Amino acid sequence: MSVLQQQWLAGVLVLACALFAAWRLMSVALRLRTLDALAKLPGVARAAWRARLRARLLARQSSVCGGCAPPATPDAASRNRTPGALRR
Repeated sequence: MSVLQQQWLAGVLVLACALFAAWRLMSVALRLRTLDALAKLPGVARAAWRARLRARLLARQSSVCGGCAPPATPDAASRNRTPGALRR
């Protein structure tokens, strides 16, 4: 392998790793906007991988952890409190 081919291969690998890291660090909303921008490229708008990735991102965006949800009933005690325990 020549030196020029090695440099091209190293450059492609560095670029791929940088794009992967940027994608993983983006918020879900920014990822969706990026996919919408990619849809303007010819051939990408109807790509199956783009549709699957968009559906997965939309599902992730709508799911919540439940940590900020109100209790099921207004009388329910907080999960952070131990019944009968002294206050600190």
